[in-house]
Amino acid sequence: MVSTEFEFYVKADLSKYGGKYIAIVGEKVVASGDNAKEVLEEAKKKFPNMIPTLAKIPKEEALILKWK
Repeated sequence: MVSTEFEFYVKADLSKYGGKYIAIVGEKVVASGDNAKEVLEEAKKKFPNMIPTLAKIPKEEALILKWK
């Protein structure tokens, strides 16, 4: 089963957070910044009874190539 946070992460336009860490609760980015630990702590303060999903947003789209 896929979490609500993961579905949001995959579908949302998060380009404005390029190069940053984000914390997601439900379908909302609740904290962002350059330091993963600080972002997670901020999210936990805002939502103490929830487990935030933490992600780092790439600065640009990445091209993944598979070599044989």
